[in-house]
Amino acid sequence: MNNRRLYSKVLVPLASLLVIGTAKAQDVDTSTIDRALNVVDETNAAAAQSQETINRLSNASSALFEDFKLESDNLEALMVLNANWRRQIAIQEQDLETIAESIAEVRNVTQELPLLMNRMISSMEQFVELDMPFHVEARRARIEFAKAAIDNPNVSTAERFRQILVLYQTENAYGRTRETYPATLTIDGVQRDVDMLRVGRVALTFQTKDRSMTGAWDPEARQWVTLDDGMYRDAIRTGISVASGTVAPEIIDLPIVAPELAQ
Repeated sequence: MNNRRLYSKVLVPLASLLVIGTAKAQDVDTSTIDRALNVVDETNAAAAQSQETINRLSNASSALFEDFKLESDNLEALMVLNANWRRQIAIQEQDLETIAESIAEVRNVTQELPLLMNRMISSMEQFVELDMPFHVEARRARIEFAKAAIDNPNVSTAERFRQILVLYQTENAYGRTRETYPATLTIDGVQRDVDMLRVGRVALTFQTKDRSMTGAWDPEARQWVTLDDGMYRDAIRTGISVASGTVAPEIIDLPIVAPELAQ
């Protein structure tokens, strides 16, 4: 019972308030509500505009971030490329120093090369005159050709030096080849047609066409000497056949000056 009475006492004032509030609401000017609603609309519009501005700035910020990321990647690539170029430039600078040194050396060599070539030609002339007398005229002609190249102003330095190298290579090849060829020798004041047999620079021998005379070059006496026909005639004839390719190679006896101990 007491609780029910309490509820009724509370409800009565509330109802009274509602009636009073309704009565007062009827007395309120509607313009105030309209202004309030307008303020709400303006606030909502401003909020929408602010949100649009925020979205636009957010999109612009995202675009700027993407641009920044792209430029950052480009900068990193340029830094790597720049580092590579620096290394290449350092290598090229070293190459330039090497080239400069080479140019200086070439200048010195160019100045000394004519003297060297003249000395090489003179040495070869002496060598041919002191060597075994085979193909003397042809070897002298090669020397004269090289000398003419050296004296010719229209021939480059490289070509002059090449001619001398060819001359030396040709002379060097004689030391490891064998050959036979016809020749005319003056022996005891008489000219004789002979077959020559050269084995490197070890032996230079001859035999007349009728095999009646066999001989060799004596490097110490620097003259042609005749040999014992019974000992060397058949051996040298065999050597001539081997050198000409008419028979298979075989071991033969040749007149060779024995080497001496160096003093």
